Amino acid sequence: MKKGYYFTTRDLLFIAGFSAIGGLASTYINMIGDFFQSLLGFAGTTQWAAGLHILWILLAVGIVNKPGTAVLTGVLKGLVELLSGNTHGVLVLIVDVVAGLVVELIFYFPILSSLWKNILAGGLAAASNVFVFQIFASVPSDSLAFWSLLVVGGMAFLSGVVFGGIISQIVIKNLAKTGIISQPMMGSKVHWTRVGFVLLGVLLCAVFAFVYTQTAKGAGEVVLSGNVTADQIFNAQTTTITPISVESELQGMAGTYTGYPIKDILAQAGAGDDSDLILVTATDGYSYFITMDEVRSNPHLILVASGEGKDASYSVVGATNSKAWVRGVAELTVFQSVPVPISMAGNVIAEFHPQHWQFDMDSVYFELETGSKKLQGVAVYLVLDTLTLPTPYEQAVFSNGNDNITLDKVSIEQDDTIRIFVNIDGYSMNYLLGTLQGQVLLDNVNSITLQ
Repeated sequence: MKKGYYFTTRDLLFIAGFSAIGGLASTYINMIGDFFQSLLGFAGTTQWAAGLHILWILLAVGIVNKPGTAVLTGVLKGLVELLSGNTHGVLVLIVDVVAGLVVELIFYFPILSSLWKNILAGGLAAASNVFVFQIFASVPSDSLAFWSLLVVGGMAFLSGVVFGGIISQIVIKNLAKTGIISQPMMGSKVHWTRVGFVLLGVLLCAVFAFVYTQTAKGAGEVVLSGNVTADQIFNAQTTTITPISVESELQGMAGTYTGYPIKDILAQAGAGDDSDLILVTATDGYSYFITMDEVRSNPHLILVASGEGKDASYSVVGATNSKAWVRGVAELTVFQSVPVPISMAGNVIAEFHPQHWQFDMDSVYFELETGSKKLQGVAVYLVLDTLTLPTPYEQAVFSNGNDNITLDKVSIEQDDTIRIFVNIDGYSMNYLLGTLQGQVLLDNVNSITLQ
């Protein structure tokens, strides 16, 4: 194998390291985007941090300095994001591989300096996620208008230029001065190895796209289960419910949707009056919950149908929480939540209700006795910081009735990866104390005692 196309152990360690860091950091990067969206509230603000997703690919490219690095880093980064519980599922693989392909292709151009290659690659790779999501993940009848696409894509491009292109170039130049890496960056000459990696990336995108479309496609109907008169099936072709059209906004972008009010669907199924949550489960296993209070009070909450027959697909639209806009809905489960009592000095001073924290939750895969499962959880320190305590606490004891685990206050406040996760099994709810890395600390938590 020719020198310059061979990934040494050092190369692979850098690629694996940046892929892991970038993949695991995606949760926090998305939180940054959500923060600016809620703060500024105009179209495209969720893409403010898009360049931070590309930074790691460009750093790997600059340090390894070999063709194919961008594609390989994109694949590994996407796998890390997928396995760490990214809510977009297989789609995140397509996003990261396409970003890697864009970077790889930009470095084809011999007339560009390394600075301009980085800037252009960072901007275009960051903007590519907007178009990938439009192709694969837009809710039916929700493709962005041309000007809206330019606004959102433009914001992502600028973020990619700053956080991907410029910052990565600054880091790489400073590393070069220390002798850790050598310049120039990847050669401009087109080699067959580079062509091979580009073709491999295209092939992987095609495979991931096929897998995604298969897992995300509809089941033809939606099962209504749990605390209902009897398990029922909702089918747009047979329902007597009248569809309505609503205007709803998702992450700063407004759209008009036509579908069936979820309130009417559940009323027809005979949802119990004591129910306070519904769990929305998609065909790919993703799930999120919506409160019954929102079902009753949100007139924009509808079930949108697309396609016909057994391939019909359903999507929840109009939820206040963007994470509850679920595509490929397979089941709506109605149930009564069970809070976790929080005690101090022998008295119950508060309760943990998951519906109060739905905007602060992130999803993670756990290996449970029943198999791999994606759960939603909120940081323990957020829950405890909101409490009005008679005296300051030094440690928190989590119990399931048989086993206990004690965490000190310092550990809780310094480690926001320690979370309370909601585990809904069938029609019952329990809680798991775990970490964002998928480590189970204690299952079936039913009480929290502060000492």
